[in-house]
Amino acid sequence: MNAPIYKGEIDLNNEIIIGLTPKKDKNDKKKKPKKNLKNSRPQKKETKKKKSAQINKKQTKKKKRNLKILKWTSLAVLIITAITLFMTSSIFNIKEIIVENNIKISSEEIISLSKLTTGVNMFKTSNKSIINNIKINPYIENVKVKKDLAGAITLKIQERIPTYMLKFANAYVYINNQGYMLEITETPLELPIITGFETQTEQIDEGNRLVVEDLKKLEDVIKIIEVAKNNSLANIITEIDISDSTNYILKIASEDKTIQFGDIKNINIKLLKIEALIEQEKGIKGEIYFQGSDKTVFKEQV
Repeated sequence: MNAPIYKGEIDLNNEIIIGLTPKKDKNDKKKKPKKNLKNSRPQKKETKKKKSAQINKKQTKKKKRNLKILKWTSLAVLIITAITLFMTSSIFNIKEIIVENNIKISSEEIISLSKLTTGVNMFKTSNKSIINNIKINPYIENVKVKKDLAGAITLKIQERIPTYMLKFANAYVYINNQGYMLEITETPLELPIITGFETQTEQIDEGNRLVVEDLKKLEDVIKIIEVAKNNSLANIITEIDISDSTNYILKIASEDKTIQFGDIKNINIKLLKIEALIEQEKGIKGEIYFQGSDKTVFKEQV
């Protein structure tokens, strides 16, 4: 059977022909999908709601925290106020003041310095104030305050002890091993007198301390006296000149002897030789000095 014959032109745009691909229209451009505006708007609203919720949550937490702080602060203030009122009540009035370990300064004077009074609340005056009041006296080195809730206050005293004297005009200045000036008096004690010090006249007053240069030399003097306690010299040294730290001069009034001691090297050996020479030249007025490092010389004073 013969295939039918078509007459006329073929419209390639409208006909489908196997093996041929229809031509694309150059003007046929891909259309970009439009954004779904309806869906994007609610998302923005949701974000704003979330942010608002977070801000509200933070503000709520802050308010709760502030309320908590205010609550505990108020409670603390109430407790402190209650304790203060309780401690300042007459229950804790002073009934007795006890002074211990004092030797030089009387209990009456210490109580007077403390400014404590029976019948007054013991917590009215702080321990620090009590200690500072008592330590105005130069003899007082330290104070311990013990408050008994039954109404007793105990003052434990640590006093300074005079160990040397300074000659000051027509008076004597008692000092201790730390160089504190404890008392200025016309009455001398049986203590070595220190001369040749650098502390100025205007600085000499009860409660003051020697200047640094003198304190360093005082340390040397203490070493000499401590070693001298091992023999008979410690109790007979009456004066020490500290004007020259390379040559301390000791005086022994009972033996009419002056000792050119030198510095503080070989203290033990020097004192043993001095002791032996004093015994050898007993009753003879003169001067002892060292020649070289080991030879002791006695020069009689005519």
